[in-house]
Amino acid sequence: MKFPNENQKITMVTGKGGVGKSAIAAAIAQNYANQGLKTLLVELGDQSYFEHVYGKKITYQPTEISRNFSISLWGGAESLREYVRYLIRVEKLVDLFFNNKVMKTFINAAPALKELAILGKVTSGIRRWGPPLEYDRLVVDGYSTGHFLALLKAPIGMSELIEFGPMGEQSRNISQVLSQPHLCEYIVVSLAEELPVTETIELSEDLYRITGQRAKIFTNKIYECDVPSEALAAASAHPFTDFLNEYLKRQKEQLHNLSARLPIEKTMPLLFTPVGRDVIDRLEMAMQ
Repeated sequence: MKFPNENQKITMVTGKGGVGKSAIAAAIAQNYANQGLKTLLVELGDQSYFEHVYGKKITYQPTEISRNFSISLWGGAESLREYVRYLIRVEKLVDLFFNNKVMKTFINAAPALKELAILGKVTSGIRRWGPPLEYDRLVVDGYSTGHFLALLKAPIGMSELIEFGPMGEQSRNISQVLSQPHLCEYIVVSLAEELPVTETIELSEDLYRITGQRAKIFTNKIYECDVPSEALAAASAHPFTDFLNEYLKRQKEQLHNLSARLPIEKTMPLLFTPVGRDVIDRLEMAMQ
């Protein structure tokens, strides 16, 4: 199926909580922007992490950070309200819709409706549906594993529930965008640790079942030791050296376990600096 704007591409970033997916998402977005591509980094949720990183207020409407690079914060309620506003086009009627007790109960009882509204917004630029979203690249700092899978399942479930009408049609169109590799790609971030590796493998399999796509795997916080192994072995009596040898051994084992199941697209370094703008800038440099 062809869509009106197939020049735009979506990058969805996810992974187990605590693996550094937000920093990776921001580094990817900055990298696109520095290539001259107009890029929007999208946070999902009600509170902004990047607000503290970049020192600017991040809201639903895009906030410009630098040339070609903006950030938005999209929640389910605001995305759903924008969808209804676009359909009705009369603000007072929109207010009546959302202030109605019955509708409030319905919306709160149907969480998939908010998930659908978010994905509708994410894919709206490609589908040319709703307010203009004129960017070359959308990088989505997605939810962690379980919530992210629930997000992707929302349009599938809705299209099965509502077979006919605009809601069913839009749900199928959203799923189509999310399943086409030239329009949407998936990046799963992992650490070289047992639980993140196990979850990454399972998440990648689930993503393939839902979208038919193979996710790209980024390993994060990988320590590259520049001390020769012979020197480490010679100093093995020191407690810190013993710790380092054990750490490097576990890291090597987990990277092997992961790469035996999934190809690793990129390996990002462990950075000994507080999380923030400097980390994102250095991760972006590592991608080049």
